[in-house]
Amino acid sequence: MANPKSGIRNPKSLPPVIGLVGGIGAGKSLVAAQLRELGCEVVDADRIAHEVLAEPAVRQAVRDRFGGEVFDAAGEVDRGRLAERVFADADSRRALEALVHPEICCRARQAVEAARAGGARAVVLDAALILEKGLDSLCDVVLYIKVPAQVRQRRVEGARGWAPSEIARREAFQVSLKTKQQRADYTVDNSASPEHTCEQIRAILLRIAP
Repeated sequence: MANPKSGIRNPKSLPPVIGLVGGIGAGKSLVAAQLRELGCEVVDADRIAHEVLAEPAVRQAVRDRFGGEVFDAAGEVDRGRLAERVFADADSRRALEALVHPEICCRARQAVEAARAGGARAVVLDAALILEKGLDSLCDVVLYIKVPAQVRQRRVEGARGWAPSEIARREAFQVSLKTKQQRADYTVDNSASPEHTCEQIRAILLRIAP
């Protein structure tokens, strides 16, 4: 655990909001799950994205822009096929972002406020583009999940079958890892065992949400 960069920025004594940032395969989902087990409520932007893509109007807009080949046999958006399109073409990526990101960000903000009102120990925002979309403005603390590139690549290749070139292609559209770490208040080393990671998480929570 690195030294904190700043203190809690929340002026209203509400449960703090913890944003998670890191590279692909760093293990943000693991850290979010551990924080949930320690009494925090997690706002999962990926789940919200699934909900947005399931909206009939959004599905139709996706079909109009990208065609039927990005849908599965059940008529739902196939996120894998859609990702292949948008990460291969900048115009397609910008079109998809314009279509879905405003609604995803709006729902994420609403979910954070609702979770705060629920009295959880803290609220965790697990979103791939926290810094890119300005969602760090919701956060009192940002945690950077640090894992060496080789370890991340091995994990992603095993879980998703992605080659290192695919990871690099997708991360090219994100804020750099150096910037993420610089913008974070704490760094969590998630390169070893889950138990080692959890020890760091417990220590951080004792400082920000005792």
